Amino acid sequence: MQQQSFSEEAIAQKGLQRIATWGKVMGIIMMIAGALSAIGGLFYFIVGAIPGAISVFLGWLIYKTGDAAAAIRRGGDSRALSDLLHHYGLFLFISFIMAVVSVVGGILIFLIMGVFIFSSFNNGF
Repeated sequence: MQQQSFSEEAIAQKGLQRIATWGKVMGIIMMIAGALSAIGGLFYFIVGAIPGAISVFLGWLIYKTGDAAAAIRRGGDSRALSDLLHHYGLFLFISFIMAVVSVVGGILIFLIMGVFIFSSFNNGF
């Protein structure tokens, strides 16, 4: 029974190390890519910067998740686990909202394009 407990602890520590390392790396990459996207979106229209700004915020959440995992691994204060779960849960929630908006927007664009295409057939275009 003790051997299984040690194995589970080792697996948990390895998982925390992976989250700490790659959470910070991916957070930084997402923040940089989001900033570049926001700057590029500003050239077209101010609204074009919104997806980039959201990506920067999502990158910050992932970075903070990695930071909390590192804190748990170092000594594990009770606040670090709460922070990890809060930041990751918020990341998932915002990602879900963005996915729903993307799907609904894609469907609307598809329908509008279909209306224009079929109406052009009636006009002899």
